[in-house]
Amino acid sequence: MHLDTDLLRELSDLFVRDLRASQYYLQLSPEERSTLENRLARDAARGSRPLVPGALPEDIERLQRAAYDELGIELPAELCNILAEVDGFSENGVALYGTDQPDEQAYGPTVVAENHSLWSAMPETVEEYLFIGDSDLWYFVFDLESKQFGVLSRSTLEPVHTFGSAAEMVNEMLRQALGVDADKNSPPVAGQTHSN
Repeated sequence: MHLDTDLLRELSDLFVRDLRASQYYLQLSPEERSTLENRLARDAARGSRPLVPGALPEDIERLQRAAYDELGIELPAELCNILAEVDGFSENGVALYGTDQPDEQAYGPTVVAENHSLWSAMPETVEEYLFIGDSDLWYFVFDLESKQFGVLSRSTLEPVHTFGSAAEMVNEMLRQALGVDADKNSPPVAGQTHSN
């Protein structure tokens, strides 16, 4: 399974609309606004998704080293492939953690930093789960023992859903972030699992 490019395009379009409605954008000089609009148009013409970039290979390699050195975890290849397509996002209460940046200029939550924080706050999860993202109700994780992607209840830390792949999980995160088929595609009630 692959990431749903329609959902990624929709997320990109949403980010561009939000940018254009922001105070930041409205306060740009006409020249700055023109430069930004030209960049967005160039990105779109090249087939890339403006404001939803994938991680560069060197960012993924740095993340893999940091995860191993700092967390003692070898990142799943599926997750690295996902991050090459979309280096994290945060929208509508749903976040996919991205790669850590060397200059501390990450634009959202990052894999290593979030796992340090969550493992510190919830020691029972140390070396059991790699946290990949979250929402108001869920933690999106990779179970280090079973090697499955899944969802934990944010309130109980109990597993409530498993996915057949990382892409299936991130597609669900995108649907939740965009409010697409939210009722039909939300993780099921506790105890039910799904895999392909």
